[in-house]
Amino acid sequence: MNVAERIVVRFYSILRLRLKTERVELAVAETTIKELLHLVEQKTGQKFLAELLDDAGEMLMGTIILVNGKNIRLLKKMATKARGGDTVDLISPVGGG
Repeated sequence: MNVAERIVVRFYSILRLRLKTERVELAVAETTIKELLHLVEQKTGQKFLAELLDDAGEMLMGTIILVNGKNIRLLKKMATKARGGDTVDLISPVGGG
């Protein structure tokens, strides 16, 4: 599969530890971040979206999602497009106590 035909999704921090993987690659030409996250959850076989999104499907405070290094909060948020060849970074909010 050609790199231009894949979207690479990388996990960081607690999310990486929980999923026990650094990244997944999806053969998707173009999709929204919202759709991509559901595809990633299916591919990993683990439910993790509740760690990133609220019940309305919007990013929780502290969630960072980058497409090619650009924060989607500054783009079209969950409607931001990812295309083959893109890298998407998922960083869950950090908890403490």
